[in-house]
Formats: sequence, C-alpha cells, structure tokens
Amino acid sequence: MRPGAKFILIASLIGIVVGSYGMFERLAYGLNPVAFGSYVPWGLWVSFYLLFLGLSAGAFLVTTLVYVFGMKRLETLAPLSAFTVLVCLLCEGLFILLDLGTVSRAFYQFFLSPSFTSLLTWMLVLFSAMGVIYALKTYLLVRGGDRGTVKLLSWISMPVGLLFYGTNGAFFAILANRPLWNSSLTPLLFIVAALLSGGALITFLSYTFHKDKGSSACIGTATCIDLGQVLKYLLILFLALEVMQFSVGYVSAKPNLVAVLNYIAAGPSWWVFWIVHLLLGSLIPLAMLFFSGRDPKKVALAAFLIVITFVAVRYDFVVPEFSVYPLDGLQSAFVHPRLSTVYSPNLNEWLVSVWIISLGLLAFMLGVSRIPVLTQSNGGKDHE
Repeated sequence: MRPGAKFILIASLIGIVVGSYGMFERLAYGLNPVAFGSYVPWGLWVSFYLLFLGLSAGAFLVTTLVYVFGMKRLETLAPLSAFTVLVCLLCEGLFILLDLGTVSRAFYQFFLSPSFTSLLTWMLVLFSAMGVIYALKTYLLVRGGDRGTVKLLSWISMPVGLLFYGTNGAFFAILANRPLWNSSLTPLLFIVAALLSGGALITFLSYTFHKDKGSSACIGTATCIDLGQVLKYLLILFLALEVMQFSVGYVSAKPNLVAVLNYIAAGPSWWVFWIVHLLLGSLIPLAMLFFSGRDPKKVALAAFLIVITFVAVRYDFVVPEFSVYPLDGLQSAFVHPRLSTVYSPNLNEWLVSVWIISLGLLAFMLGVSRIPVLTQSNGGKDHE
C-alpha cells in the first residue's frame, strides 16, 4: 500500500472517531442539535447529498463514452468507476436519511405505503435501481469474462441514470413557491452538474491510481487527457447554464427571485460563490484545461479542484432559497432561534458530515486495496 493510501486510511479513521460525537448527538437527540429549523429546513447535509449524487455520475459518464461514443480506452476505468458509484450512493443515502428526521418512519412510509404519484417515491426506486445495477456491474467487471452482460447493464444504466439525476432536479423544480428552483432549467442543471462533478472525480482517480502502475501509467495518462477534454466542455456548458439562470432571473424582475440571486452574489456567503465556486472551482480549472490540457498532472489537478469545490455549488443552490421570508412580516410574527432565515452550519452538522465522508473514504480505500477494481484492460487484473 502506498504512503498516500495509508495517510488517507489513517485520516478516515481519525475522521470517524472525531465525527462519532456528532453522530451520537444526531441519533440520541434527533434534529435538536442542528442549526436548521422551520424556515431553513435543509442545510449542509442536503448540500452534501446533492454533491455525492453528482459524484455518482462518474460511472454513468464513463459508460456513455465507452458504449455510446466508442471510447474503448476508457473501458479500463469501468470497475473503478462502478465501485465509486456504490461508495457515493452509500454516502448520499446516509446524508439524506439523517436529514429526514425519524429514519424508521421514512422506511415505513416508502416501503409499506409508497405513493407513486410522489417524486420522492420515484427517487427511492431509482436510487435502489442504481444500487442494484452498479453492484452487479462491479461484481461482473471484477470477475471478468462477461462482457455481454456488462454491456447490457451499461445500456440499462443510461436511462435509469438520466431519470435518477433528472428526477432529483424535478423534485426541486416543481416547488412553485421557490423561485430559484421553480424552473424548467433545474433538471437540466442537475444532469449537467452531475456529469461534471462525477466526471471530474473519475478523471482524478484515473490519474491517481494509474500514475505509478508501470505499463498502465500510459493508459492512465491517455485516459486522463481524454476525460479532461470532456470535462472542459462540460464545465463551459455548466457555466453557460448558470449565466442563463442569473440573467433570466434578473430580467424577470421577480422580487423574491432577485432577492435570492442577490443573496448568492452579495449576501453574507458571497465568497462561497465568487471565490470557492467561480474562482477556485471554475475559472482556474478551466484555464488549466485550456492551456495545459495535454499535461495529465494539470488535468488531474483541475479535476480535483472541481470536485472539492463543488459542494459550494450545491450549498448555493440549497441555502439561499430559504434566505427570503415567503410572507412579508413573518420575521416579526414569531420570534425564535429556529424561526429565522439566517443559517450557518453548526458543529454538529460538520461532525456528522466528517463522519459520513470519512466512512466513505474508508470504504473506498479498503475496496480498492482488497478487490481488483483497477484493470489494465477489460477483464485483466492489475491489483495490489
């Protein structure tokens, strides 16, 4: 095991220990320790849920490029990307379950009395379908020799994946009293954002896990460069959609929508949008992909920046929408710490987030070290 892998393993174990106190508080006291409340019902955990939702799209992107666009060179990433999806699904499932409140009630409602007119039910159905498909794909790709079934599962995963990411976007888009979300652009933004962040994760992993593996280093380098070109255009498309979202919002002159956009651009968390998202997560990676797109190390660094800063995109999508009171005078009708639109994640929310992310890192590193998800060619194992 490389020193870097050992460091990540140790860091993830430390994160689990440190975050355990937050998890204990959450399980023992429910949602009482958190900072969000009645007027801001979703916060950091939903932002991380959306982040991991997008990261799970990495395998979807690889599948599309290999089986639709014929980029066979990316087939070497199939086992790694499929396993990455399983880890991301684990993390996003934990984040959203802990945010729901009473976890047992959620399972009871969904499994014993599902409502198929509800998008939440379909989100669970598609989430479960993604889990089954990628568990089977991971098993078959690791075992090798069953290319036909893998290809069939890959074709099935494409409409399921699009529906999964689009349905999550539609869940927000149908909320008529939330002007930023209530747009036909929202499902498209979700799909593009998922492909961008998930593709960036797979690009970074392809370079990281192949750069020191002898003959497969050439494969990792070429794959990283190919994915870097895809990332470049996905990032341009995503930024163009954001420009459309802001320009249409300001031109519409709807007071609540303009207030939300102003909160994103000039509110207390303005730096999340301008510095973390636009500068570190968009402009710098875009410049690196344009001017150093043939350098795999620079491409991997650009992908890494996109991944670690993408939570800012999700945070700016979720939290600012609650910054505006839906009714005039509501802020003075009732006064209570939980009846406020001012929100900042507290220690409990950060500790729980650290615990879940550390668990995901631990599961990923143990999986990579113990099962052959790294291949030199389809069905050929190159495992340490």
